[in-house]
Amino acid sequence: MGFDEKIHNMSQRVAGRAEEVAGKVTHNERWEREGRARVAAVDEDEARQRAKDVAKAQEATGHISHDERLRLERRDDA
Repeated sequence: MGFDEKIHNMSQRVAGRAEEVAGKVTHNERWEREGRARVAAVDEDEARQRAKDVAKAQEATGHISHDERLRLERRDDA
């Protein structure tokens, strides 16, 4: 995961938490749900990126082939 992706994810996480808190303070359930959904999307994206990093490391150490890594990444993107 690149630095720009980390910054983007961090900003989305902060925005999601802020939206969730604003929803709680104003009793706006839609904002709360949208904030939680934004944070969940960031969590999912980070997990997908970590899995890709692990696959690249496994390829580098010879545990899986290049083709296998690409196949795993395509499956994660689906």
